[in-house]
Amino acid sequence: MQNVRTYRELKINFNPGVYIFIGKNASGKSNLLDAISQLATTKSHRHAKEIEILSWDAFEEEEFPTARIFAEVEGLKFSVNLEIAISSTKHRNSLEWQSSRRFRVNGINRRASDFVGHLRVVMFSVDDLTIITGSPADRRRYLDITISQFNREYVRALQRYNRILVQRNNLLRNIRDRRGSVDELDFWDQEMAEIGAVILLERQVVLDKLANGAERHYSELGDEDKNFSIGYLPGLPIKFDKEMETFDLASEMHKIILEGRQGDLLRGSSRFGPHRDDVNFLIDGKSAASAASRGEQRTAVLALRLSEVNLSTEITSDPPVLLLDDILSELDSNHRDKVINMSYQVDQVFITVPDENIVQEQFLPTASKYEVTNGGVKTLRVEN
Repeated sequence: MQNVRTYRELKINFNPGVYIFIGKNASGKSNLLDAISQLATTKSHRHAKEIEILSWDAFEEEEFPTARIFAEVEGLKFSVNLEIAISSTKHRNSLEWQSSRRFRVNGINRRASDFVGHLRVVMFSVDDLTIITGSPADRRRYLDITISQFNREYVRALQRYNRILVQRNNLLRNIRDRRGSVDELDFWDQEMAEIGAVILLERQVVLDKLANGAERHYSELGDEDKNFSIGYLPGLPIKFDKEMETFDLASEMHKIILEGRQGDLLRGSSRFGPHRDDVNFLIDGKSAASAASRGEQRTAVLALRLSEVNLSTEITSDPPVLLLDDILSELDSNHRDKVINMSYQVDQVFITVPDENIVQEQFLPTASKYEVTNGGVKTLRVEN
C-alpha cells in the first residue's frame, strides 16, 4: 500500500494461515483490512468518499497525491496481480478535493465489473448490525457486495440499471416541468424492466441460499429455541414469484412501470424496481430490527456472515479470505469459538484486536502476530 490512510508505505507477504494485528483504536488496524476488502469489492468498507482513503500526510508533502493498493493473489487455478489507484485532483477555485479511481488486472486497465471476483472476502465487522438495524439501502448494499464477488454479470447488470434509473428519473422531472415528452419514457421503461428482472431474480436466488445457511447457524450458535428467518422484499407491488423466468418477470415489471407512470411523474422519481428492494430479518416471526435484543441481532448477523462463507466456497470451490475486524471482543465465548472454528475451514484469516489477550494462544497457536502503530506494522511472531 502507498498513501492509504495511516500508511505512507507498507509491504507484507502473506502465506496461507492466520494473521492477528494488535493495536489501539485509530492505530490503523481496520485500514489494513479495509484495503484488502477493496481489492475484492472495489469499495471501501469504512469510507463513503474515495478521497478519504488517501493519507492526509501525503497531502502535506505532495501536490496531488495518489493512493495505491496492490496485491498478487494466488488462486486454485491461477495467480493475478491486482491494483487500485485513487488519484486526487483539485480544480481551480474549488474548495473540495476530487478523486478518481483506476483498476488494473495484471497491469492492464479494467472496469470495476472486470476487477471484482479475482479475490473474494467475507468481512465480520462491529458495523455489521446495520445490515439488520440500518436502512433498506444498507441491506441492498450488503446483497450487492456479496453477489458481485462471484457473479460479474450481476455487477454489469447493476451498473446498467443504475444508469437507466438516473436517466429515467431525470426524464420524469423534465416531463413534469414540461421540458420533455411522455413518449420518451418508452425506451427507458423497457430497459428498466429487462435489467431489473435480472437483478431481482439473482437477489432472490442468493438470498434463499444465504437464508438456509443462516437459519442453521443461528441454531448452532446457541439459540435453538428461537427461529431465525430471512425474507426477500422486492420493490414491486405484487407477490414475487421466484420461479418466474426472466422474460416473464420483465414483462410483469414492465406492466407495473407503465401503470405507475402517472405517480412517477408526480413524484419525479421511479417508485418500482430493485432500487426499492429490502430484506426482512425475523426472529420467532418478529422483526429482528425492532423486536430483538442486541444480542439476538448480533447472533443473527453472525449467522448470516457464516452462511456467506459457506455459499462463497460452494459457488467457487475456493474458500474466501476471512476478515475479522475487532469483532472477537464483542462476542461471548460460544460465538467466538464458532468464528474461530470457521477460521480453520479457509486458507487465510486476518484478525484485528485491541488486546493480544482477546485471542488466547490455545485457540490459534500457529497464528502470526503483528503490532500495529500509527503508520507501521511490527512483527511480533511469524509462524512458518
